[in-house]
Amino acid sequence: MKTRPLVTIATLLALCSGAALAAEKHLFYVHGCCVKDGMDPKVQAYEKIVKSFKDDGFKVNFEMRYANVGDNDAAVQAYARSIADQVQSLIDKGTAPENITVAGYSLGSMTALVTSGLITNPNVNVVLLAGCPVKTAIKVNVDYAKVKGRILSIYDAKDDKFASCKGRLPEGLQFQEVMLDSGEGHTVFRLTDSKYMKQWKEPMLAWINK
Repeated sequence: MKTRPLVTIATLLALCSGAALAAEKHLFYVHGCCVKDGMDPKVQAYEKIVKSFKDDGFKVNFEMRYANVGDNDAAVQAYARSIADQVQSLIDKGTAPENITVAGYSLGSMTALVTSGLITNPNVNVVLLAGCPVKTAIKVNVDYAKVKGRILSIYDAKDDKFASCKGRLPEGLQFQEVMLDSGEGHTVFRLTDSKYMKQWKEPMLAWINK
């Protein structure tokens, strides 16, 4: 009679740990530009947004980046590489790509675009809050031909800085776009009143959980 191999407690714990890791929802959130210092009111707004993501059940990776450090192309490229490396590390450890989201607002949206081209995984979620840049004060080198992932673009009808991504992304991507009509334009994505947050968070969460 054949004997079954013994399953040790250590093996069971490792299996359970791996399953738990794979099921966790990870979110890398990148805020917008022009945060002057720790006293800037935008700091508190972004912290509230991050808390709301945590309340939604995400393990959130967030870094406050002030204008004198992060508001330039070199900083964006370096930060995008850092995020891409962290995403790949999660995947290497067993996290399912569809349970990883890179979301960015304004300058963060451009950072997310760059990051997606470095990750090169078609199943990682990429959420562009404010869509694609039309005119910005900070020039960032985005190679749209390299953009990869499940791309959700959300922008506001009155935003004159960021708008639709249609026609700018490679063909064949899983892509969806939502246009808001909040009346607040570009700033709607950093307003913390629930009536504004739910306008972009509801389609974002639906896309991630799709």
